[in-house]
Amino acid sequence: MLGVIVAFYWPIVLSVEWPLFLLLTLVLLSLPIVSKQFFQRAAFGLMSTILFFLLGIFLVGIQSNRWHQSYFANAINDKTDLFQVEILEVPEQKENSVKCFANVSAVNNQKTIGKTLIYFEKTERALDLRYGDVLCLKANFGDVRPNGNPMEFDYSRYLRIHNVTHQSYVRDNEWEKVAHTGHSFFTWIYGVREYLGGVLEKSGMNGSNLMVARALILGEKSSLDRETLRTFSSAGAMHVLAVSGLHVGIVMLIFSFLLKPLKRLPKGRILFVVLVVLLIWFYALITGMSSSVLRAAVMFSFVIVGKELERESSVYQSIMVSAFLLILIEPLIIFQVGFQLSYLAVLGIVFLQPKIYNLFYTKYFLLDKVWQITSVSIAAQLATFPLGLYYFHQFPNFFMLSNLIVIPLAFAILIAGMVYFAFFWIPGIGYSCFLLLDGLLSILNKGVKWVEQLPHSIYWGVSIHWYEVFCLNIIIVLGALAFINRKTKWLITSMSLAVLLLVFNIVEKQYINSSFQLVIYNVNKSTAVDLFYGGKNVFIADKKLIQDDDKLLFHVKHNWFYRSGNEFAHKTIPIDTTRRLIAFQNKTLFRMDSTVTYKIPKTDFVLLENIAYLDSRVVADFITRNVSVVVGQGVSYRLKYFIEGQFLEQNLHDLKAKGAFVLNF
Repeated sequence: MLGVIVAFYWPIVLSVEWPLFLLLTLVLLSLPIVSKQFFQRAAFGLMSTILFFLLGIFLVGIQSNRWHQSYFANAINDKTDLFQVEILEVPEQKENSVKCFANVSAVNNQKTIGKTLIYFEKTERALDLRYGDVLCLKANFGDVRPNGNPMEFDYSRYLRIHNVTHQSYVRDNEWEKVAHTGHSFFTWIYGVREYLGGVLEKSGMNGSNLMVARALILGEKSSLDRETLRTFSSAGAMHVLAVSGLHVGIVMLIFSFLLKPLKRLPKGRILFVVLVVLLIWFYALITGMSSSVLRAAVMFSFVIVGKELERESSVYQSIMVSAFLLILIEPLIIFQVGFQLSYLAVLGIVFLQPKIYNLFYTKYFLLDKVWQITSVSIAAQLATFPLGLYYFHQFPNFFMLSNLIVIPLAFAILIAGMVYFAFFWIPGIGYSCFLLLDGLLSILNKGVKWVEQLPHSIYWGVSIHWYEVFCLNIIIVLGALAFINRKTKWLITSMSLAVLLLVFNIVEKQYINSSFQLVIYNVNKSTAVDLFYGGKNVFIADKKLIQDDDKLLFHVKHNWFYRSGNEFAHKTIPIDTTRRLIAFQNKTLFRMDSTVTYKIPKTDFVLLENIAYLDSRVVADFITRNVSVVVGQGVSYRLKYFIEGQFLEQNLHDLKAKGAFVLNF
């Protein structure tokens, strides 16, 4: 993992000779005649560490296409290039486009490699795109750049983790389908998934039940609307909508129960293991093969094989082996949020849940099951909440209550869903199965909605740094070990770290409250300016952006969480075309577009937006008065080129090239 991290941030490409040389050295050191000496045993450990470190670097190098000579971006000449691309995954429908990950196999008949992201104009033809379709298209591929807004989620880094560094938007008249070459097995898998999704759509379920059914049973989260996502997130039940170890574990239990009679046959135990493992992996394939599903499929495969062949193995060993296999296949998976949360959750459950469960004993079956689910929820939440705060800026206060509702219902819904898929075509029986499935989904949605509507159901607006995540995890681990092993020293160490973290946050908060900041955000086709007075702010933006909560959350609100801990600005002012001068801490900012024809007032900063021409006398006046120019949205390339040659670098800031403009006072 350390080798993968180093190779991701520093472009190091190793030849295969290095790992092979170290592997050969390890083989020699492991020989009995050599390994008897202590020095050589120590050398073996050192060499093993170096081997796996270099292996991580090597894996990143061979899977990062952008360093390869045949990478498609190296073959691009001009805007008349013709590209041949093959769609790698099931296309995802967006509001105004169809999103596809594709492999660029040729540029102007020159063979290339490289994964890319393409947004197709949303038309009937684009909606018919499928996995494996080969297209010939014209496109203007550009680097995926970060927006550079303070505290914003770095989407370019997210794509780089998935081996994508370029993207393009393609209009309907710029592409043609020429073939279909998808692997027949995956084509069949995606076909089965689409067929089962169609069965659910034709069943007659209402909108919310249908969306949750597709997500919970088939792993199709793209159809979930914003309201459903918000409700489940606020209630702490999002893990039910994302197919994960919970779902794979339930599927394993279901098939283990159904196929148990096979054990009575000659060689039946082996047949039982093979069928259960195959069905686990079939379910993993159908639901999209996310990192959490892959991890669970590998781990449960080891568990079922070890159990049935009477080979007791450590759960931790199964977890580590599954992680190692996933990193071998896709090394950058360690940066994916799902992978991190999945492994932390399962480690928390395996290590902490038995200890928490043993704190309370009851002879009543139902109460015991309630406490069992509660202990699992507490263990998983303890292990994952620092990372949840870092990525999602929220904490569900009633997660134990919501899990008491969603975990049993998820189990029942998965069983009902499989039964419905098996018997939907039989009149009477199919309808009865539908009524059961639809009823369970209705109870789930209403239960989650009830939890979400409870007062203070969610603590929203938390912002922490990545190093605070590590510190919180160390505090939790030391505290748990102190509690389990009754070690006072570990408890004191844990509490001391907690106090240091608290002091650090108090100092940071005092610094924020005593500082002033001007931020001009880089938001596509929008103007957004923040004036921060300590922990309070005045937000100035166009009305369309103010009303677009999703866009605000992505680009702007994370900075509000960090500076004020609030979801909303203290004061919001819609942009007024008659009021262009913004005063702030003895400084002024003037917004200038193509409609401004009068004399520019005296100002310190000018924000250019939606403008194609600027009189040279105005530019000369800016230079004379030492005005700093911020190039915003809608400024023509010709004007950008002109003013870049006139201004000093410190007096010119292009939002698209450099990200948000931030000025601290």
